[in-house]
Amino acid sequence: MVLPTSHLSALLLLILSFVCLGSWVNTFKLAGARWRFELFSLDFAIGALLVAVAAAYTLGTMGADLAFSDRMLVSGRAAQAYVVMGGFLFNLGNMLLLAAVALLGMATAFPLSVGVALIIDSFFNFRAGNLIFLLAGIVLTIPALLTDAAAARSRKLPTPTPASVSKGVKTAGAKTAHRTAAAAKTKMRKTTKGLIVGIVSGVLWGLFYPLVAKGTTGEFGLGAYAGTLLFSVGVLISTVVFSFYFMNIAIEGEALSPNAYFQGKASQHFLGFAGGALWVLGILAAALATSSPAQTGLSGAPGFIVPIASVLLVMFWGVVKWKEFAAASRSAKVSLGFTAILFLCALICFGLGA
Repeated sequence: MVLPTSHLSALLLLILSFVCLGSWVNTFKLAGARWRFELFSLDFAIGALLVAVAAAYTLGTMGADLAFSDRMLVSGRAAQAYVVMGGFLFNLGNMLLLAAVALLGMATAFPLSVGVALIIDSFFNFRAGNLIFLLAGIVLTIPALLTDAAAARSRKLPTPTPASVSKGVKTAGAKTAHRTAAAAKTKMRKTTKGLIVGIVSGVLWGLFYPLVAKGTTGEFGLGAYAGTLLFSVGVLISTVVFSFYFMNIAIEGEALSPNAYFQGKASQHFLGFAGGALWVLGILAAALATSSPAQTGLSGAPGFIVPIASVLLVMFWGVVKWKEFAAASRSAKVSLGFTAILFLCALICFGLGA
């Protein structure tokens, strides 16, 4: 299989991973608010699996190293089961993340979920040599989560209307104030639900990686291509199981019929496929970049930090492209800025302790 053989090629793969992992969620936003995350996730999983299969049967069979099929044989059933289970668990978290994006927006949902995931994952990695770095990462992540929640809540606060403050229109002002209060209550309930869903998503994300690491790393691990392929299989299985469940419980909006999937536009299905393709390309690029540290000279910290730093790119898209904070208060924007700074500092600490 084809693997990076130089420091430059590994860095380019990390940059590709950063761009793909930080941009795929734009396809969900482009699909429109009417195309719910349950429906998007089905196309997402199919697109991811198709690209993983294509990569495995092309690049995964070339080069001097073991082909991906040989890796499947060497690794054994236990390693394969770990990776499929990891994909299954990851995708449940990813679907909840998309629900949080629908409720909160990209700029606040992603740092919330990933921040919680980093804290959970750190408990699996404590060693004598990295204790200080991981504790520092946790200490920095907690205020980042608090400022992120504050940004989400401040963004949902309604702005007073002229009718509610103008003199001489008391009746109209009272009615407007009543409607404003009702709208504020609804928005805050939606925000609270989004925060809870985002935290649960982060917990699931923090639990999946130890499973995947058991199956992909080491001399008898699956490696990048076979690991990504089986991980995508787990994602597809999880999507089929949970999409119909989420359609019924309706985290966002009303309950959906399975027929809703077949009523979508071709462009909406295409965006789902594209989102899955971009995401799995980012995952594969990150796995390849860290697969041959002896040959590339790439230390562990950049391979850990750069792909996860894609959260900052997601925040950028949410603010600049989708204008999620255009009408927000100054305090909401300041809170979001502190979130980005604290998250980056925490991520560096986690990376040094990886």
